[in-house]
Amino acid sequence: MSFDTQIIDFIKQPNYLPMKQHELAIALGLTSKGQRAELRHALKDLEERGLISCLRKNRWGLPDKSNLIQGVVKMLPKGGAVLIPLNSNEDELFIGAKNMGLAYPNDIVEAERYHAEWSSRRRSSESPERRNEGRIVAILERRTHQVVGTLKKARYNSFVIVDDPGFPNSVRIADSGQIKKDHKVLVELDPWNDPYQSITGIIKEDLGEASAPGVDIDSLLKAAGIDEAFPDHVLNEVKDIPLAISDDSMNGRRDLRSDVIFTIDPETARDFDDAISIDPHPQGGWKLGVHIADVSAYVTEGSALDREAFRRGNSIYLVDRVVMMLPSELTTQICSLNPNSDHLTHSVYIHLSAEGERLGYETFPAVIHSKCRMTYQQVQKHMIGENGHNIPEIIQRKLTILYPLIRKVRQRRMRKGSLEINTPDVEIKLNDNGEVASMIPRSEAKDAYQLIEDCMLLANRAVAEKLMEATGRPALYRIHEEPDEEQWNRMAMELNALGIPVLPRTRKELNEAFALAADTPTEYTALLAILKNFKRAEYAGRQLGHFGLAFEDYTHFTSPIRRYPDLVVHRLLKSIENNEPPTLSKINIEEIAHHCTETEKKADELEKKSTERKRLDYYNTLLKKGKSATFNGFIVGIKKRGMIIELPDSLQRGMVAFKSIRSDWLEADETLTRVENRDGVIRYKLGDPLEVMISKVDLERALLDFFISGEPQQESKRHYKRRVEPDLRSGRPKIHSKHRRRRKKR
Repeated sequence: MSFDTQIIDFIKQPNYLPMKQHELAIALGLTSKGQRAELRHALKDLEERGLISCLRKNRWGLPDKSNLIQGVVKMLPKGGAVLIPLNSNEDELFIGAKNMGLAYPNDIVEAERYHAEWSSRRRSSESPERRNEGRIVAILERRTHQVVGTLKKARYNSFVIVDDPGFPNSVRIADSGQIKKDHKVLVELDPWNDPYQSITGIIKEDLGEASAPGVDIDSLLKAAGIDEAFPDHVLNEVKDIPLAISDDSMNGRRDLRSDVIFTIDPETARDFDDAISIDPHPQGGWKLGVHIADVSAYVTEGSALDREAFRRGNSIYLVDRVVMMLPSELTTQICSLNPNSDHLTHSVYIHLSAEGERLGYETFPAVIHSKCRMTYQQVQKHMIGENGHNIPEIIQRKLTILYPLIRKVRQRRMRKGSLEINTPDVEIKLNDNGEVASMIPRSEAKDAYQLIEDCMLLANRAVAEKLMEATGRPALYRIHEEPDEEQWNRMAMELNALGIPVLPRTRKELNEAFALAADTPTEYTALLAILKNFKRAEYAGRQLGHFGLAFEDYTHFTSPIRRYPDLVVHRLLKSIENNEPPTLSKINIEEIAHHCTETEKKADELEKKSTERKRLDYYNTLLKKGKSATFNGFIVGIKKRGMIIELPDSLQRGMVAFKSIRSDWLEADETLTRVENRDGVIRYKLGDPLEVMISKVDLERALLDFFISGEPQQESKRHYKRRVEPDLRSGRPKIHSKHRRRRKKR
């Protein structure tokens, strides 16, 4: 009988009462240190496998399966974690730092809920609610196998401080070789089965000195398991794609090369996947052409290129680079709608009345020859009547028709309930050393951007309707569900705290809130209060509509160079146009939708982290140089410990801790929308402007602390001289050395 079986059989006895480890050792007749150590390891191993459980007061027994919950571990910055249940009908579970067991970030684990009375004893008596708490008892799936961190060297060993602040400990390295300290390294983790033992690993790659240009973003990508470079077999497949358009690829396509077609993109864009045209319609009104790069003509289903594109899901736009979904030969040359060259497209013609009403549409494969490549800045100059835009005369005439027409299209969309949301964004420009050179809000070419946005929305909606009309066929949609009851309530509470008397439950009421906040000091904070209480848009194989846009049918069709779902929609559309059976089943579509939703979330998180890292470096440099400037911010959140401040010029967030305000004793109210003093007087509320200065930048945890400008700060602790004590033997003053002096041998 194995030792594990012996332990389990003993615990399974009907008269067994939970015992501590030393009590089990006595009961099993284990007397030597070796046997007791073997018992300790066996207990931990059995707990990992979910066969036994460590109960209250470190007593061992069989697990109560009815009280277990499975989920994903999401670490908290201050320690502990939140367990996101795999079953969406179950509530989230808080896991304290002492109850994390052997969990790494994002692991799938099994946790045991505390009994309500046990949980309540651990909660503050002032808390209005009881929080579900638990303890991790088993690791079901390891999702973290490699980490990135900074190599440190001690006298006898080396270790890596992991970049992820949620990682439980540093990683001990047996052999760091010739790699210098303070280098960023990629570490492959060894199995970790005992929480009382150190986490160990092996260095797989030296990423370079931590402060070297680009190493910070390289580290982010490596930690996320993202490779910029494409495998050789994928690149070899690209080499076989001809640059010139063959006669065979022209079959079944409309020849639009003589039409006046043009592109409008950001100044830094390298790939152009959409172009537009505007011409009179034979039946009256206007014919808007939206021409999208036909990537599906080059990336065939099931090919190495296709499998790699699916794995990546989408391109990732970081602060200093773009990690492309497809190799650059495709994205910037073959597929990209560069000017003055022929390119294959999948086009949509939309028939618009003079008042911007859609009268009809058609989709078809085509070949085009773009006449001009313009930037948003150029088009914006032309729209407001400025000179120096350098746009050809023939294109100017087209733009003069397009502006008022698309403006009417947008106004009709707003009247039907579409939300007017201008998401705040900042463009960060870096110098040659990878440091922040400037941070500029992206509002310079708002009208030009909206012009292209509405053209793309028209095309996406037309394609979605065509997919819906082909009943019985699988299709991929872009959905956005409306907020749930809790989100509506939180939104209403925050808007009321900002002085906006709206209790929103519909899109119309949300637009009323936007209108009331417009051109007021609370406009920015009101927008954030609404946006953070929205659900996230995602991909799905069923059509649920798009809440924000007020569309019953919507999909993504216009960016197949950088989004895999758009490429799939192109293939589905072609099969409908050619009256061919679809090559994907509904199950395939659901798998693609789920995978691409997850890769999009990952990309958004990386984009956010890369921007945050550069911003924090920028403010840390200012702090080190003593440039303690005053910044104008807004209170965008209130916590128990302090107020969250956001600087609109850079979108940097930080906290003003209540303990840093020495002029008054302050605390948050129950709704977390106001800050009061002991007398109940409201000192601050959500949305208030506030002048702040930087107090501290924590690069490891990606946190920044502010203090209120003009607020007296706590003085540094005074340093007292050590009292001089005489040596009892010699009478001379004692020498207080850091290291003990060894007595000389005689």
